[in-house]
Amino acid sequence: MNKITAFFRNLRIRSKLLGGFTLIFILATLLGGTAIYFQVKSTIEANIESELKNSTETILNMVKTAAGTSIKNHLRAVAEKNRQIIQAVYSDVQSGNMSETDARTFAAKLLLSQTIGKTGYLYCVRSDGIAPVHPRPGVVGNSFLDKWFVREQIRLKDGYLEYDWKNPEEDHEKPKAMYMSYFEPWDWIISASSYREEFKELVNVSDFRDSILALSFGKTGYAYVIDSKGNLIVHPTLKGNYFDAQGKDGQFFIHDICRLKNGKLIYSWKNPGEKVFRKKIVLFNYIPEYDWIVACSSYLDEMYAPLKTIRNIFLLTICIIMALMFILSLWITGSVLHPLRHLMNRLSLGASGDFSVRMPVTSKDEIGQLAGFFNKFMETLEIYSANLTAEIKTQKRIETALRLSEEMFSKAFQCSPSGMFIASLKDGRVINVNDSFLKFTGYSHGMVTGRDLVTLDFFQHRADGPNLMKQLIQKRHLKNVEIKFQMANGKKRTGLLSAEIVELWDEACILAAMEDLTESKQLEREILTVSEQERQKIAMDLHDDLCPQLIGIEVMTKILVENLEEKAMDEARDASKIRQFILDTIAKTRQLSKGLSPVNLADHGFDISLEDLASYIQEVFGIECVFRYFGGNAIKDNSVATHLYYIAHEAVHNAARHSSAKKISIDLTSIPQKITLIITDDGKGIDLARYSHGMGLKIMTYRAHRISAVLDITRGKNGGTVVRLDIET
Repeated sequence: MNKITAFFRNLRIRSKLLGGFTLIFILATLLGGTAIYFQVKSTIEANIESELKNSTETILNMVKTAAGTSIKNHLRAVAEKNRQIIQAVYSDVQSGNMSETDARTFAAKLLLSQTIGKTGYLYCVRSDGIAPVHPRPGVVGNSFLDKWFVREQIRLKDGYLEYDWKNPEEDHEKPKAMYMSYFEPWDWIISASSYREEFKELVNVSDFRDSILALSFGKTGYAYVIDSKGNLIVHPTLKGNYFDAQGKDGQFFIHDICRLKNGKLIYSWKNPGEKVFRKKIVLFNYIPEYDWIVACSSYLDEMYAPLKTIRNIFLLTICIIMALMFILSLWITGSVLHPLRHLMNRLSLGASGDFSVRMPVTSKDEIGQLAGFFNKFMETLEIYSANLTAEIKTQKRIETALRLSEEMFSKAFQCSPSGMFIASLKDGRVINVNDSFLKFTGYSHGMVTGRDLVTLDFFQHRADGPNLMKQLIQKRHLKNVEIKFQMANGKKRTGLLSAEIVELWDEACILAAMEDLTESKQLEREILTVSEQERQKIAMDLHDDLCPQLIGIEVMTKILVENLEEKAMDEARDASKIRQFILDTIAKTRQLSKGLSPVNLADHGFDISLEDLASYIQEVFGIECVFRYFGGNAIKDNSVATHLYYIAHEAVHNAARHSSAKKISIDLTSIPQKITLIITDDGKGIDLARYSHGMGLKIMTYRAHRISAVLDITRGKNGGTVVRLDIET
């Protein structure tokens, strides 16, 4: 194969052009001719099939019409003949030769003695729907007005009618046809009826045989009719049963036609007197009423006769085109190759380093234009040659600076105290990681590079990786996003992730830095725990130490007031004021102690604690504070209740101190599997940009995370602030 390719590649241009043009035109002619050939063939086939199909449908309708007319005429003749017979019997009644009762009995016997086909029969029905004559005794004397066709008989009295009927011993109705003739003196509608499945027994084939045989397709194509058992009903030359007739190669095509009943078939057939088999196409349709198959057939060689002429014209055209292309190719190659040889010599000089060489322009055709382009190219090369040395020197300096820059980036990447990694934006594959990343994750360099962190089970929740990737693509950067990851040994940690999309090595990459927050988070929890303990200690000191002392002072002051009043001294009034101040201080100290450390919320009742908080805000700040409770499911986890309480405590105090609110609402909804706490105020609204950096929001957010709750702080539609907390229980 390589030798053949080399042979064609090393051919002269004259040979390539000559062979190429000739081959292209031959291929184009072959393709075009083949397309035309098959298009004509397809059109001929479609036209022949359409003609056969239309003829088949025409014959089908003609047979149905002729058969229907034949059956209708047969039934009509039977009905009208029997009406004439009954009229003759009735004449004997009128002449006194027979009583009317005997005449009716005699007429009924005449009607019942006749059959139509195998199971068809004659019967009579009156205008009141009662059947006076019927071959089945169970029918005689009964009314059948409930049958629509009986009502139609009564309405028409004379004419043709088709309907469905089920005899008492049969399982289902079968289609029937009848012709009615009315005998008015006795009010008898004489009906000649037969089942449609027996119609073929009544059909006279000679009514339509000549019409079918008159049809022809091509020179020798014809139409024929067979039944499903292979019996020829109508055929131009053959008679009898051909069910086992075989085509070429033993094809039982009559079997296939009788089995399919509707469709198209191609088979080989040799008529009597013919020497060879010829292929035929046949389209056929089924008439179920008569179990007949109407078929129209034509020989394929007669169909494709025009194609032979097209093929001969096509081959002659190819020969002529080949001769013309050969002459044209010789002329073209001669007019092109000579100037090309001169140009090749000039190019050879230019390739040796002589950029001053030029090509004389002697024409304005493509060769002349090519010579002009060659001259401009050589002029440009002279300029480029002068500048190339300087550019090479500049490029070397740039390459040196770029190498130093890459070295500095690599050192900064490796020496960074933050865990850093570079990943492909396309597929998330990790390209490189630094030592800090390996240190606090426990992975080795080979375990991470070349793999996706999601498949590595780096994230505790597998969906976190794709979600972070989606956010990064949308925002182009991530900053201080808290993530849950696990080390190589399976230990679960908490990290802080920042990432940017950058272009590295001609590829969109993710440059990410991570910090391990596990210890700092633990320290936050410990600080919060210590804060809770100190809060409880202060509350206990206020409640158990300061309050008793204040109560003792209040008692001593009370005694002092009583003594001063007994002595009627003016200082008694001042001492009484001091005692009132002490009582107020005791009440506020108790409220402060209760706010710092409420009692066990789960046991005391979380809703009661929030109600006390609302009362406290109203008493201390003078702001209307309303608590509403929906649902009757108590919060049994004291830890959850405590965090919820302090979140509510922080939100309510912020509203009371900073929002200038006149009303604060606390709404608690507790239903199975969900708790919702909403604090709203009608103040000036929260400044999220400023408040987001405050310690209060951070503590509220931390408490919400501790109990796996969702905290949302927004501005209200009509002003104020809405703090919403949802927790799944």
